[in-house]
Amino acid sequence: MKQILALLFLLLTPTAASAHNLTSVKKPALALVLGLLEELTPTKPEPDQPYIVRVFASPAFVGECGGSVSSCPDVRLFITVANGDLGETPVLYQLPTAKGWDFVRWSSPITMGKTTMSSFVVRTVLPEANVDAVARKAWHSQEYHVFVSPSGGSYAFKLP
Repeated sequence: MKQILALLFLLLTPTAASAHNLTSVKKPALALVLGLLEELTPTKPEPDQPYIVRVFASPAFVGECGGSVSSCPDVRLFITVANGDLGETPVLYQLPTAKGWDFVRWSSPITMGKTTMSSFVVRTVLPEANVDAVARKAWHSQEYHVFVSPSGGSYAFKLP
């Protein structure tokens, strides 16, 4: 079957091409993160942000809530920061896990010491389904104000 599909691809492609089998990467933890990764930030930060900042959420495992909040999978929040220079490797930060995350807004950059920091706000959220009404009502969201640069990062959180 694979050979037939490859042959059809070659016949229907107007330019010369060759087909190859893909090799799977044997890294289950990486596959889980990348397979479930969702970018929360707009693709382009506000013009006044000094760095390229991207915010990603990824569940720790595939699962559903079963009524209680504690039954819901934890979601990891990853932040990458880069200057945008050629050959640069972005710096990766992670916030504590929560049951879910929403990007709220960009904030004005701030200067801490000699370093200018990009700034934004994220909020913890609950999944939409399978959390009973009593548990949902008792749960409280938290807002995190995050400050990042390629040389460091910090956050402060509060109950909204």
